[in-house]
Amino acid sequence: MLLWDGLQVAIPAGMEPVTLDRGFIRLAGRDCGSVDLRFGAEKSRFSPERDGRRILRAAGLGSERLLPCDEAWTRSLPGPLYCASRLSVLRFGQTRGLVAMLFPAPPRPDLLQPLCRSLAWVPATRWRSWSCYDIAFETPPGYLLHQAAFRQGHFRLQFRKGGALIVFERLAPADVLLDGQPLRSRFERFLPAGGRGGYDMVAGGDREIVISRRPGHFGRLLAMLGVHAGTGHGLIRHVAEANRILNLTEEGAPLPETDRQRLHASYAVTPAY
Repeated sequence: MLLWDGLQVAIPAGMEPVTLDRGFIRLAGRDCGSVDLRFGAEKSRFSPERDGRRILRAAGLGSERLLPCDEAWTRSLPGPLYCASRLSVLRFGQTRGLVAMLFPAPPRPDLLQPLCRSLAWVPATRWRSWSCYDIAFETPPGYLLHQAAFRQGHFRLQFRKGGALIVFERLAPADVLLDGQPLRSRFERFLPAGGRGGYDMVAGGDREIVISRRPGHFGRLLAMLGVHAGTGHGLIRHVAEANRILNLTEEGAPLPETDRQRLHASYAVTPAY
């Protein structure tokens, strides 16, 4: 199951995610085509006539109409489904989201139906679960995806809420990065860019380290006056059995401690697709 930017979708057999971005997923396979999913919060009630024409034109299907699909199997879906030849749009009734699925050819029922049944939507006002490639985590309410980069050996995902920032990194292979040393001896290698020398290890061992940024002189003065100047917190975890390093950092207004504990506990390595 892929959980990305509020959307839950089951990956069809033979496919994998080849593009993940804000409000966008592309699933593709060598022998089974592709599907593009564009999704987001419903800003106003979806109209298949007004909004459908706009979506159809953007998909290159301007001569078609988006019509309700009222087949029996659609009754278990979380909202109404509208279809054209290669485009299907599902409106999530309770959570007020919308997903448009574009196929290169009219989809077979054995592709479209399981795909639609797997869909669910969580708005950004709630805690969101994420699961992509070989990592899983949660983000607190209000944090929106800012950047996502997936490079061989290094995943980096940034989330912002106003001036606050949360960054998830996955680095591999851990045995090469640690160079045979325990994590506590090499943790400075994994500190946030520009943060080396400004963080202290406040707890930890050979598998997990909690770090906190030292306040500067100006920050200490503001704290004496009762003014919050922003903080930095983080977690560095060595998942030895998966040969991975997980790095989580927070900048800006601190999270409540219960939220921080939930954030740290949620970050994990999962089996790859």
